Amino acid sequence: MELEDRVPGSPGRLTGLEVTGWVLAPGRWLQSNVDEFWSRYVYLVGVRQDNEDLVLRVRELEQELARISEKAKSADRLASLLRFSPEASWEMRGGRVIGQKLGPNAILETVLVDVGLRQGVRPNDPVISPKGVVGRIVKPGLNFSSVVLLSDPSSRIPVITSEGRVPAIVQGQGAGAFLEVKFIPRNDPVSPGEILLSSGLGGVFPKGIPVARVVEVTPADVSLFQRVYAEPLLALRYYEELLVLSRTDEFDAGQPVMEPPSANASSSGESPVGEKSPADNPATEKPSASGLASTAPA
Repeated sequence: MELEDRVPGSPGRLTGLEVTGWVLAPGRWLQSNVDEFWSRYVYLVGVRQDNEDLVLRVRELEQELARISEKAKSADRLASLLRFSPEASWEMRGGRVIGQKLGPNAILETVLVDVGLRQGVRPNDPVISPKGVVGRIVKPGLNFSSVVLLSDPSSRIPVITSEGRVPAIVQGQGAGAFLEVKFIPRNDPVSPGEILLSSGLGGVFPKGIPVARVVEVTPADVSLFQRVYAEPLLALRYYEELLVLSRTDEFDAGQPVMEPPSANASSSGESPVGEKSPADNPATEKPSASGLASTAPA
């Protein structure tokens, strides 16, 4: 036995080595796998942390991109406002919309802008956008003003058609409704798609600013005027920046623009858009018989 233990490769020695190997091998395998599992776990924890950091960074970049995009859009809107050039007798100032539909019952179609008397705003000052008329100042405060929109029933704007140059008055019919174009005689040309421009009559709005687009024309049967409807050229409630125009001359913008004519205006000889008939002008009155007699030579 002693000889077998001393001789390499003897069965007894091989049996001992095999037993030792089989005892140590699973432990070594287990240690190796535990080390690998732990390494992978640590790696996955790091990857998870990196992933969370990247997700947070992506969200920050998305917010930054949204802010930059909004600034770019605002810059484009402001640039389009600055490209508008009013007439020499008008000056313009920019304002931001900060509220809509004021009042306890929200009766009027209005928005609130952040310019007022301290910035030179006055009642009836026109409010426009790069695409056309929005409304007019109805109640200025010190630093804020209420703007009645083109769609409000109290809004009336003298206009002319872009092609036939037919005068008329555009009146609002409330939110979501078409504008009514009043006092277009039955024989005057007007067609759907035609643009209505401010006529400048009354002095409240400068001449030539787009107001609305004709969408419906119904010929008159027995009425003196056609039934014409139009739509605003812009979504009145979706503007964030607007322009307020103010006259630089002595014209009083607070006076009434125009009294709407009666339905029998044409039959009485009056013009439907604020023009006076010869009978209303004292300078054109015909002299009476007694007047002729008093001026006749003796």
